[in-house]
Amino acid sequence: MTFPRIAAGVLLASVVASAQAVVIDFNGINVGNTTNPTVTVPKPYVEDGFELTTFSGSPYTHYAGGTIYALTPANTTHWSGSPSVYSGVITNYGSGFSLKRTDNGVFDLISMDAAPFSSAGGYRNFTVFGYPATGGGYVRQDFVLDATWASLETLTLDSRFKNLTMIQFSSVYAQVDNIQLHLPGEGATLPTGPTTPAVPEPESWAMLAAGLLVTLTIGRRRKA
Repeated sequence: MTFPRIAAGVLLASVVASAQAVVIDFNGINVGNTTNPTVTVPKPYVEDGFELTTFSGSPYTHYAGGTIYALTPANTTHWSGSPSVYSGVITNYGSGFSLKRTDNGVFDLISMDAAPFSSAGGYRNFTVFGYPATGGGYVRQDFVLDATWASLETLTLDSRFKNLTMIQFSSVYAQVDNIQLHLPGEGATLPTGPTTPAVPEPESWAMLAAGLLVTLTIGRRRKA
């Protein structure tokens, strides 16, 4: 058994795994030094190779409309400890979010965090639509948010939300944060957005190269 070979394999596997996970956390939005409870976010909002924008109308049509807002610490009623977003109301049409990759590739939706703005029953309904890359149509999952306004809960999507080209969700009456996504396929490469995905440190690459070099040296000695 050669330890360098095993160590190099474990390191390479961890690099691949980290390259496949994406969490849209909105931490790049500047919400500091303001007395306003919300700030307007230019759209589309792009982070880690994903594009978030708003639409109005039903989930099956895409009328341009709506505004992306982010909560700030000045919103003492609903601030959950980090920036989160919601969609502005469009009169007579409603409003929601759509999220897709900037390179139009496929992805899996794992979960997202949300909290309502009101404890009233109807305002706590939250629906997510996913659009698979093959087969047409859509998948849908409905949630009823708990009544804790300033505490996010994690909504876990089921196994149907795989290999998607886009998701849509209504977020007029709830804030959303930490959208957890996954890029299918071994060794998938993340698109680049304003927030750079996690990559191995130079020291990690050096360890990997050294392990491979030792492995090759041992193999040559055995042949000799």
